[in-house]
Amino acid sequence: IYALILKSLYLYTPLITMGIISREMNSGSIKLLYSSPVKLSEIIFGKFVSMLAFNLVIIGVMGLFFIFGALFIEKFDYPHPLVAMFTCFLLLSTYAAIGIFMSSLTTYQVVAAISTFMVLGSLNYIGSFGQRIDFVRDLTHSLAIGSRTHLMIKGLLNSRDVVYYLVISGMFLAFTITRLDFARRARPFLQQ
Repeated sequence: IYALILKSLYLYTPLITMGIISREMNSGSIKLLYSSPVKLSEIIFGKFVSMLAFNLVIIGVMGLFFIFGALFIEKFDYPHPLVAMFTCFLLLSTYAAIGIFMSSLTTYQVVAAISTFMVLGSLNYIGSFGQRIDFVRDLTHSLAIGSRTHLMIKGLLNSRDVVYYLVISGMFLAFTITRLDFARRARPFLQQ
């Protein structure tokens, strides 16, 4: 069930994250945030925490399968679905960080949604590219998000994959903070 849910999760994230920053840039309210005493990093982390709360709601809905399984299946294996839900939460958090970054690149919400969809789609399907060449296969496996989730949904929880999702999320949040900092301060093109 969780593998089927994961196949369609990346379709919804662009629609949710498309207006997080681009709406503020389009309306001009981003200038109020720039002049507030709050740091840019706190603004971005606040938006990311709100997306984490939304992701917890989705995980709560997915938890209904866990509850029904625990109630109606004899000798229910608890760790397996708990790891699968944790994987879904990590994946949704990574999608949210990527969506927030793509939303910071443009003032148009539709462009942000399409670009987020393209990035998430490419990260999901890049693992199947160039499988006959060893170097390309290793490179595409390290970039592919989907291959790591399928292993974790099958019950293989390892710290390498958890750290991978945390690093990718942190990297895109850092990209967003840097992008907004460059937009706030006037700098020469070569310095940017």
